Amino acid sequence: MRINTGGWRRFYRLKTWLKLFHPTSIFNQFTKIRNKLFSLTFLLMAVFGVLGLFIFYLLSEIYENKIYEEAAGNLHLASNVLDNELKNMEDYSFQIVTNPTIQLYMEQLNAGSNGYNSYRIRMELLNRLNLYVNQQSYISSMITVDGNGNIINAGFSPDIDLNMEKLTERIQEAGGGHVWKGFPEEEVLVSAREIRKKENLSLDHLGYMITMIDLEAMINRTLNITSDKSFVIANENNILHSDTFEADAIDTFLDVSGTENYAVTDVGEDEFFVTHETSRYYDLTYYNTLPFEDVDSQKSLIYQLMAGYMVLVAVIAIFISRQSAKAISRPIEELTRRMKKVQQGEFDQVENEEPAYLRDEIGDLQRNFHIMLNKINDLIKENYTKQLVIKETEYKALQSQINPHFLYNTLDSIHWMAKMRQETQISSMAEALGNMMRNIISKKKPLIQVDEELEIVENYITIQKFRYGERLQFSLDQEPGTGDLNIPKLTIQPIVENAIQHALEEMMEPCTIRVGIVRQEEALAVIVRDSGPGIDEQKIRQIHEGVVKPKGSGIGLYNINERIHLMFGEDGGVTIENAEEGGTVITITLPYMRGEQDV
Repeated sequence: MRINTGGWRRFYRLKTWLKLFHPTSIFNQFTKIRNKLFSLTFLLMAVFGVLGLFIFYLLSEIYENKIYEEAAGNLHLASNVLDNELKNMEDYSFQIVTNPTIQLYMEQLNAGSNGYNSYRIRMELLNRLNLYVNQQSYISSMITVDGNGNIINAGFSPDIDLNMEKLTERIQEAGGGHVWKGFPEEEVLVSAREIRKKENLSLDHLGYMITMIDLEAMINRTLNITSDKSFVIANENNILHSDTFEADAIDTFLDVSGTENYAVTDVGEDEFFVTHETSRYYDLTYYNTLPFEDVDSQKSLIYQLMAGYMVLVAVIAIFISRQSAKAISRPIEELTRRMKKVQQGEFDQVENEEPAYLRDEIGDLQRNFHIMLNKINDLIKENYTKQLVIKETEYKALQSQINPHFLYNTLDSIHWMAKMRQETQISSMAEALGNMMRNIISKKKPLIQVDEELEIVENYITIQKFRYGERLQFSLDQEPGTGDLNIPKLTIQPIVENAIQHALEEMMEPCTIRVGIVRQEEALAVIVRDSGPGIDEQKIRQIHEGVVKPKGSGIGLYNINERIHLMFGEDGGVTIENAEEGGTVITITLPYMRGEQDV
């Protein structure tokens, strides 16, 4: 098998050239960042400049086509308007020649009446024709020719040679129907047709009806043609109307009809943009002309302005990109120099004042670098002192540490000594305090069982009953199956303590405190009620806002609520409200948890 090594070599050379012109290869040729930034900015300007010129060229072509389409659309609209007007004139002449009165007059004139009667009929016919002429503003005159060759002319007839012999021949060739004939020099369009008797559909020849139309007046009345445009009407290579050009100067228009709908053609020494449209009803062609210089001059001016703009933008871009590259690279170079010093172990090189150019992201980088140096220096200076502080703290902690078992044993000794001396109250208080402290200190986890929390509450109530006696009435209502549910440690006891401080101590008569443990769907509710004086709404808001501080060293309701939110989010919390029968109701809502669950 033969391998084409020449093809592989050409492919390898092409790949090598592409790598050379890759942006990464070009930027790697520069060793300084300012040159890279300058080349990048200049390259982007060049790319966007070429792209802008290309887009501008496309837009200019679209603009030129839009002008062509607009001119063709305007001509199409104008041709439809003129076609409709000419069709109306044709229908108008047909209505006249089929009018019974006109038919009667023409029959009487053809019958050869006596002199006076013939004169009277001619006058009546003339008056009626004048009425028809006055109804249309651009009809200059109407002419009837009876069967005897007599002519009646109503209106103002231009001085033109109708050549009735050829005109009647054309009418006969059209089967007596309607024909058009133009007189371009006089701007007159002639409508001619045969008058035939319609009674009993005999279609006998009665004469001819000729209507002369002021073409210029009709165009000015029906079309809105601006001064920079020209409108031309041609019929069978004959110019019927031209508002600007001479008839012999626009023969080139006639060659456009067979090509596209628009073209650029020479008329004399100038170029014109010409669009044409063929009449829907008649053998007429309409032309709309626009000096091509008006279109081309706008494009040339825009091209020149764009070229000048690109040159100006290139000069400004080179200057700005060079200055910007210097402004960006200078602080980076300074920062690099400082980093090299840090690499050599020089950490104390921070100025007292920041340079003036530190106002951007690079300035933030330098500022952060200075902060880092300060932090490093602080860490170096603090490291030894910190180690000494740690050792001294450990030594003091050892000195101040008290063995909990020593405290429990002491309280147990007080309990038994009081019991031996028959001091039952002291014995019970010492026992309750010991049990309470043992439950609080020995439980290391943040969550304990409900039964363990209630044991702390019962020991606390035992101690407080020795103080308040019969004034303190306490009851517990626990729903079965809730004892092994988890609850944050020291949740219920602070609420009971709060009820003693703000309810019992504020009244002289006995105060009842009730604790209820119930399940509510997927939650556990702890309800603490007291029969105290209650609490006003403003103070409730202050408690939720953390404004009211707990008495002594106790844990306030706000702190309990915040602790529950930190542990469980919005699934738990504390609500405070006044009971209808008096007193305050505090409800603690917690997620339903059982077993070994840590938070």
